[in-house]
Amino acid sequence: MPTTPRRYLGLMLALGGLALSPLAQSQTSQTPSQPLATGSHESTLTLPESQRRIEVASYVPEGADAKTPIVFVLTGLKRNAEDYRDAWIDAADEYGFTIVVPRFSKQDYPGVAGYNLGNLVSADGQPNPPEAWSYNVIDGLFTDLEQSGQTERQRYYLFGHSAGCQFVHRMLTFAPQSRVQAAICSAAGWWTLPDADNEWPYGLKDAPVEVDRDAQRQLAGLNLLVAVGAEDTDPWHKYLRRSYQAMAQGNNRVERAWIYYKTAEQKANRYGFDFNWTFQTVPDVGHDNAGIAPFAAEQFAAFERDGAFDVVTPETPPDSTR
Repeated sequence: MPTTPRRYLGLMLALGGLALSPLAQSQTSQTPSQPLATGSHESTLTLPESQRRIEVASYVPEGADAKTPIVFVLTGLKRNAEDYRDAWIDAADEYGFTIVVPRFSKQDYPGVAGYNLGNLVSADGQPNPPEAWSYNVIDGLFTDLEQSGQTERQRYYLFGHSAGCQFVHRMLTFAPQSRVQAAICSAAGWWTLPDADNEWPYGLKDAPVEVDRDAQRQLAGLNLLVAVGAEDTDPWHKYLRRSYQAMAQGNNRVERAWIYYKTAEQKANRYGFDFNWTFQTVPDVGHDNAGIAPFAAEQFAAFERDGAFDVVTPETPPDSTR
């Protein structure tokens, strides 16, 4: 495989998402976006390195200040940012979170390749530079919020449901140095297993960007909760991919989430990595972002309070026959 695309991940790890070239430094000196207003709003933030504008739906609770935790929420395939934002309002008020939901335009980030798979390659199959990856948008938005005075925090929380979970788990895979404090990934329809034995995009073999051993170690050490609704067991759900490779991950989203978690655990044990992930099914919830959101908010609140998620990973596979 050509070496050029593989160099990108090493570059990002070396930079740590923070060290900027002279060009980037000159770009970040431009005027940042205005702080997000209290309440529910739709506005536009700016990525400091590229100056690309990204629409966001946000909710800022009364009394929020620069110390308020920020939760980035990644949408499903409809990219319906307002709906996802609205599902978090009650929890944001209860726990004191600022919610930011980016809307990845289908023009700038088209289809599965542009959103779920990170815009790692161009339409003609050529590797995109890291600044074009959709995965690096989140750190850019957080930097804009810093520069506007919205936050003084060093890290943010990250949640994704369905296609948003596909985004989140691959973001953590290809950009493990991102400024994520803790992440919850809910109900992906199919996964990129952290395993070089499976072909991309179902695994890391021949991926457009190499995930080397150091990146795999960083991924295993992240604070990630893999979640799924306990009732998300429909093998014929209209948005559930049923390719041969996807079906090898399980018949439904519960089985596939468990396979993803256990694959990562097994790899970590094999290579002696610290493994900080947890797994949880959410009772009485199907494939429903609004049903998962209160659970996710409660878990971020637990992490904010205790530095860990308040779940106990089961020792045996969850029941997926209901």
